[in-house]
Amino acid sequence: MTAAAPATRATWAPDFDPDRLATLEIRMWKAYYRRQPARLFGLLVLALREQAHASWPRALAAAVLLSRAAVRFARATGDYERFAPDIERGYRALRLPRVVDTAEVARWELRWWVVRREIGLAAGHAAGDAIAHLYAAFYDVPIERVSEAGRLRGLAAEVRDRGAVADPEGAAGAGRAYWREVTKLLRASYRSLHTGLESADARPVAIGP
Repeated sequence: MTAAAPATRATWAPDFDPDRLATLEIRMWKAYYRRQPARLFGLLVLALREQAHASWPRALAAAVLLSRAAVRFARATGDYERFAPDIERGYRALRLPRVVDTAEVARWELRWWVVRREIGLAAGHAAGDAIAHLYAAFYDVPIERVSEAGRLRGLAAEVRDRGAVADPEGAAGAGRAYWREVTKLLRASYRSLHTGLESADARPVAIGP
């Protein structure tokens, strides 16, 4: 059984703390590059609960599936599309509203992973475009509402990548020369996302079981 929500914007979409999400993402990036998998997993669970309003069991299940896909992707050297079903299962575990096309969400999630790997240090623009499409699919909104949020997050990733290459300590170092700028960009990105979602047109949403 499913229940139809009133014809207003779904409260799960814009109702998150953008600064908290930015902080969680910064901590996740640092944990990833410093090879702290347990910390990374815990932060991912918290981020899923914040952004998708998932219960603890759903956030945990989704985090397991998404982490598994990310680990397999990290070890791969090609044929990346085979990871899309794994990513989709992770998003499906969140039990998002029925209007959300989880296959499309997974496709764009994977796309931004791939462009960073294939393009390298100049991937900011392409990554931002993929992230914007990811947001549009995840929140079921027109892409123009979330394009700036995507651009800023993609730029944050590029700043981090370039900074890490130039840092004598490498990716696992303190990153004093770049993390502050990355933090500013991610905070601006999530604030832009929040604003874009609040201004999106109202529409009915069916909530899953």
